[in-house]
Amino acid sequence: MNNKLLILRTFIIAAATGFLFQQVGIFLPWLLGPMASLLLLRQYTKIEFEWPRLLQRIGLIFLGIQIGSAFTKTSVELMWQDFPLMILMTFSVVGIALLLSYLFMRMSGETTATSVLGSLPGGLSQMVLISEEIKTANSTVVTMMQTFRIFVVVTVVPFFTAFLPKGTHLKNLSIDELTQFNMTHFLVFVILGTSFFIGMKKIHFPVPELMAPILSMAIVQFITNHPVVEVPSIVLILSQIFVGAHLGLSLEKVRDKLTFRLFGAIVLTNLLLIAFCIFITYILTMIHPQNTFLDFFISAAPGGIAEMSITAIETGADLSTVTSFHLFRIFFILLIAGPLLTYGMKKWLKA
Repeated sequence: MNNKLLILRTFIIAAATGFLFQQVGIFLPWLLGPMASLLLLRQYTKIEFEWPRLLQRIGLIFLGIQIGSAFTKTSVELMWQDFPLMILMTFSVVGIALLLSYLFMRMSGETTATSVLGSLPGGLSQMVLISEEIKTANSTVVTMMQTFRIFVVVTVVPFFTAFLPKGTHLKNLSIDELTQFNMTHFLVFVILGTSFFIGMKKIHFPVPELMAPILSMAIVQFITNHPVVEVPSIVLILSQIFVGAHLGLSLEKVRDKLTFRLFGAIVLTNLLLIAFCIFITYILTMIHPQNTFLDFFISAAPGGIAEMSITAIETGADLSTVTSFHLFRIFFILLIAGPLLTYGMKKWLKA
């Protein structure tokens, strides 16, 4: 079977499962449906699948546009008020993740370097790149730990949020707002987004397909105080299918590489991390009751920014709050925690 037919078969299965999940009433159907079906079929059948990286990138770009549309002038100004909370949450989540890496090391028998880099919620690609620079780190295990954390979080967090009250930020622009399309603003957004994307690719910044449109939309809308563009719901559904299919196929025959001991350590430490996120969310809600428990919980959850933003969109959480907290964590880990840990492990662990 040629590649085009394999891609078509993969899409049909992903879309059909998403539709089935929606009919059954499962939360985040268009993301979890493709992810679950393709993961199971890849592991337990001999069916061949093909999913080009281009489709995942297209999905991330449109999700980035939708996420960026939440950054109005008012929301960006309010972000500065949340800055101390971002520091508190980030330090707390990263700190407990490092403590849990010790538990993982004792349970799995992996090295300190592998346990720390696999446990740190800082982006799969960046943690894998760092692990390749450290002799005592097992890049394969780091990849599995980071990927499985996304699976655990994407499965558990939406299930938990289903029991929380819906947020009040479900996107629903009026006809008047939608007709205020400005071609100049849109062209500035495209040029700025393209420049950000090229620059991020050169410095190997994580998920540039998502980050570039978020930042460029936020900048243009902050300066103009005007919405740039709205992503149609059918495009958002397709974007979730594209991302979900990629997640489902991202682990190649993982059951052949994953021992019961390693699997148990990954699941337990991630569930404990999510439990801590619930605790810190409760604390932040007491400190800053202007934001809901839902807003802070999705902001604290140690999943990828794309997956957590989709959860925020579907639940009506404050998308600008969720995205800004996750962006701050990414920058903190990439620019401060990651380099410091790499230096420390190389110097003191002789890694």
